[in-house]
Amino acid sequence: MKGAAVVTGVGPVTALGNGADVFFDALVAGRSGTGPLTRLAPLKRGCAVAAEVADPPARGHDRRAPMPRGVELALVAARLAAADADLDSARGNARDRIGVVVGTGLGNLDLIEAALADDQAGSRLAPATAFRTFAHAAACEIASELDLRGPVATVTSGCNAGADAIGLAVDWLRLGRADAVVVGGTEAELNRAFLTAMTAARALAVRHNPRPGAASRPFDVDRDGNVPGEGAGFLVLETAEHAARRGARARGRVLGYASRASGQRRPYDPFDPVLDAAPMVRALRAGLDDAGVAAGGLAAVSANGSSSVAYDLLEADALAEVLGPTIGDVPVWSMKGALGQTGAVTSALQVVAAVLSAERRLLPPTINVEQVDPRVKLSLVRGAPRPLGDGAILCNAIGFGGYYYSALVVGAAS
Repeated sequence: MKGAAVVTGVGPVTALGNGADVFFDALVAGRSGTGPLTRLAPLKRGCAVAAEVADPPARGHDRRAPMPRGVELALVAARLAAADADLDSARGNARDRIGVVVGTGLGNLDLIEAALADDQAGSRLAPATAFRTFAHAAACEIASELDLRGPVATVTSGCNAGADAIGLAVDWLRLGRADAVVVGGTEAELNRAFLTAMTAARALAVRHNPRPGAASRPFDVDRDGNVPGEGAGFLVLETAEHAARRGARARGRVLGYASRASGQRRPYDPFDPVLDAAPMVRALRAGLDDAGVAAGGLAAVSANGSSSVAYDLLEADALAEVLGPTIGDVPVWSMKGALGQTGAVTSALQVVAAVLSAERRLLPPTINVEQVDPRVKLSLVRGAPRPLGDGAILCNAIGFGGYYYSALVVGAAS
């Protein structure tokens, strides 16, 4: 292990509720955060289900420009994580060593859509609109609002951006570029441009529109695609020395990270995807190697499990190869039955949930798995939560299109 990052704060903002206790208790209870799409009119013959977040606490009127939904959600989540970590105890010059990394796939597409509509209607745009259209706006706003003066970056690696942002933050801590990092993912997928594109790719669930709470069905034989949504998930990561110096409580540790591309010289074809488990296997094994953890030392796997017809099977094959003879002993669960596949958010929330699982020694159930696809040989946690044994939790993330894969390894505080 090259050096673990200590998790001192978490801040989930989700369709299941906000804050660590509300979020994790809902997961353990097997609640669904998916429901009828209300933030915009559903597309004809398209997905009518979404994981929508109740409006987060108001930030007050801002004359500069409208606040993009993803930035608003990120600010609330970052504030929750910072408060949970008591980050205000780091004062003065110490804040020069606290960084920010935000992962987002779509950026602020909702604001761009709104700006185009306003311009076509003849409305005058606020000058600050230009700044807030950038995907980097969330990271800048968080650094400004929390008075953090260290390095700042935005990762835009699609669905894996939350996981990859956490990986970058871990690297900063290992390399001594920062003492602490506020890091996470944010996404606001509920806009017409994105849903239209995903509908054209036949990537979204449509079969279960009449049962919105059961539309996202990881590894289920009747799954038919992803459920879109919105949210944010943030953590505060620190070096062990920095956390100890300010007397911070450790909630868990991020032990290792890796990301691997597929290569293969091929274009993306949503109707004939390349189903090769080898790239995902490389990413998972590299993440375990970075953490210094063997497959036999895993207590659980937090699966990508997005309800994708093709990629759930691909993931099951990759995990079977990585787990080998321990496959029947390692429980596997997916939170996406409850929250859908919300881009960069869900890979970050996987880490938040893994930290809370390790802390409470409990794995939530995977909901909406009524009949496991017979081709899936994993030991799925479903029906009821399961006690968590000793060992690390492997979090797997699949990039849309199968171009790349990311793995993070999470451990208990000690």
